[in-house]
Amino acid sequence: MKSSRIFGKATVRNNRVAIFALPVLAGMVWMGATASAEDYSFSLNGSGMNGSGVLQVSNTGPFGASTVTGISGTFTDSVNNFSGAISAVDPVGPPVTDGVDTYFPAPAFTPAGLSYDNLFWAGGDSPVVCVDAPFFSGGDFDVYGLAFDVTDGSKTYTIDLWSNGPNLGGYQLNDALDDPQNPPAPFSTPNMDGLAYGVNFTASPTPEPGTMVLLGSGMLGLFGVVRRKAFPSA
Repeated sequence: MKSSRIFGKATVRNNRVAIFALPVLAGMVWMGATASAEDYSFSLNGSGMNGSGVLQVSNTGPFGASTVTGISGTFTDSVNNFSGAISAVDPVGPPVTDGVDTYFPAPAFTPAGLSYDNLFWAGGDSPVVCVDAPFFSGGDFDVYGLAFDVTDGSKTYTIDLWSNGPNLGGYQLNDALDDPQNPPAPFSTPNMDGLAYGVNFTASPTPEPGTMVLLGSGMLGLFGVVRRKAFPSA
């Protein structure tokens, strides 16, 4: 009877350990996911465009933005008849800001003359960055946008994906194209129409493997504590 009562008390005490440990473990996992979520799964569609893949970002942008440092996935433009793997983010230096307001000049341009800065706001709250376009704000990108390449066979196409503000239809894809009546030289200087296509864009963080390892190891450790207290050695 005595050992039975001790076992019962150990079980109650053990349950308390589990009850109090689980919120702590959940907090650890949440903090790990928050601090290390540097990959975002994305998809876009609309106006004959489709794409999906993963953005790699670093917390190095100004005004709460991250900088897109890598991209992978696929992209299809059925209007202009090309499709392929997303091969690279176009390189760009950091924007030059004065620290007073959010305005800054475009830090880079594609060969076709499209501006970009490769900044990404995960909260969809990009500020106004171009003094000449004060109505362009709100979105995962700003008015300059993200420039990346798509490889289709021996040809490489450069895409500029940018936000045109919540009141103007969401997002647009800029295709710098030659005269539609005189193909086929897309995305080449100085042949540029700067055609804009409305697309829907969504992105969500992808948990890193380390977070899942943290969760698994934490649960195993907790189970070990529970087991030892529930079944003490003789």
